Amino acid sequence: NDVPAIPTPRFELVSMSLPFMRALLAGDVRAAESEIGATIPPDLAAQLDQFLQFRIADLTVDPTAQPWLGRAIVRTEPDGTRRVIGTCGFHSPPDEHGRVEIGYRVEASERRQGVATEVVRALLDWAATEHGVNRFRAAIAPDNLPSLAVAAKFGFRQVGVQVDDIDGEELVFELDDWAATTG
Repeated sequence: NDVPAIPTPRFELVSMSLPFMRALLAGDVRAAESEIGATIPPDLAAQLDQFLQFRIADLTVDPTAQPWLGRAIVRTEPDGTRRVIGTCGFHSPPDEHGRVEIGYRVEASERRQGVATEVVRALLDWAATEHGVNRFRAAIAPDNLPSLAVAAKFGFRQVGVQVDDIDGEELVFELDDWAATTG
């Protein structure tokens, strides 16, 4: 994996390579774990099925998009074991307006511990610092209260509603000046 991980205080955001995604989609857990360098939750492939199909197609067309796309949230345990506790990333590289859409999910057993907040901050900072991107978008299900709270914490404001073919109704949020908000 040639894409550097993004460090956070507690985790590493490890880029999902094409070989990792292909192994996971094929159900080859051992190959996927070897590729990402961490143990993965047993249902990760099922959770990410649609995501994997889209991102494999995206990366096959444009391998340079990899740093923007899926990342595994990896925690190193006190005994040195590395575990994937969620996923995050952007839906694509910046669009023609210099905006990227952020996405994240945290394993149920790891929720309510500040994981999403820490990961979102790291992704926003990475995009701003490394790529000069400070315009972000997020689409969140209206009943996903923890995710709505994370968006509010970072100053995202609702700009509309959309219906996603897979996820159904989503509230659309934008944040337009991340660099200014962080000072």
